[in-house]
Amino acid sequence: MYISSMRKSIILTLLAALLLTACSPKSERAAQLPPSRGLPYELAVIIPQALYQGALKDTLEAVLKASTPVLNQHEPMFRVDVVYGEANLTAWRTMRNRLLVSVEADAEKPTLGVARNVVARPQIEVKVTARNAQELAAFIGAQRQRLTDLFVDCELEVEAARLRRKYSRMTADSLQRFGHRICVPDGLYAAKVGQDFLWTGTNLNDRDQNFVFYSYAWNGCPLTSEQYVAKRDSVMCINIPGAQAGQWMQTATVTSHDDSLAREPLIMSRMRTIGGASVHEVHGLWEMRGAALGGAFVALERIDTGARRVLVTEGFIYSPHSPKRNLMRQMEAALRTFE
Repeated sequence: MYISSMRKSIILTLLAALLLTACSPKSERAAQLPPSRGLPYELAVIIPQALYQGALKDTLEAVLKASTPVLNQHEPMFRVDVVYGEANLTAWRTMRNRLLVSVEADAEKPTLGVARNVVARPQIEVKVTARNAQELAAFIGAQRQRLTDLFVDCELEVEAARLRRKYSRMTADSLQRFGHRICVPDGLYAAKVGQDFLWTGTNLNDRDQNFVFYSYAWNGCPLTSEQYVAKRDSVMCINIPGAQAGQWMQTATVTSHDDSLAREPLIMSRMRTIGGASVHEVHGLWEMRGAALGGAFVALERIDTGARRVLVTEGFIYSPHSPKRNLMRQMEAALRTFE
């Protein structure tokens, strides 16, 4: 059949347009997605109603509603919305955090799959499958840390992006003196500069947020929690005194399980890769020696191998009368903007 040159040209143009759309980078396609929805740390669990019972229900709630690590009060890690599969309407498809739980009778083993920006942006969708409810419960329990990290990291990335758009210029300018940059909440306006040390804070009686940076010579050894606490307490003793003589900030401790005369710091620490860099992540509680003050802190410790120095960024809060989780997570997100 004869096709005119003009018709050929039109057909080729349409085909080229289709190919360009199909082959466009994922980042371009993601930019065309609608914005996701959801409160901070809100998580939609999509699951068949018949599955959400017994051991599987108990395990999901134990993992997702567990206390946020190292806060001095109970606050659940996530606000959980349980959505039964048959009610999975369009509104739930655009939730920022989605956990899909299902049974596949022919599955060889339990699996955990991750997809991002599926139908909205930013969005993370985690799908967990197994042959039956018992396998699902066991697998989710075993994957607790990985599962919660995926959703927490997504929320931290969202908050870090917000902070990069609106942040404390005073803190950024102060840290620039040390050759670094960070985006902390813009309410941090007060500052103190010391020897290889910077503190900025909001100076509030409640919902108080604070940022600390300090550095010290690296001895060539791996980073450890023992070394971290010793250095932290020495730095805070010098730079963050209390209102009266003999008062200063220190890491909170409890009686050791092994030795009733010994004290152990109230911290959780681990090595992680964040933003392509290896960091020592520490969550803990602080107290003011000689005063009834305390709160939570989070720190990222990293090695600058070129300068042979250890760089420490820390966020801590004082919020005796208000919820603490989101305040603390916001400071944690801020630490991820450090450059």
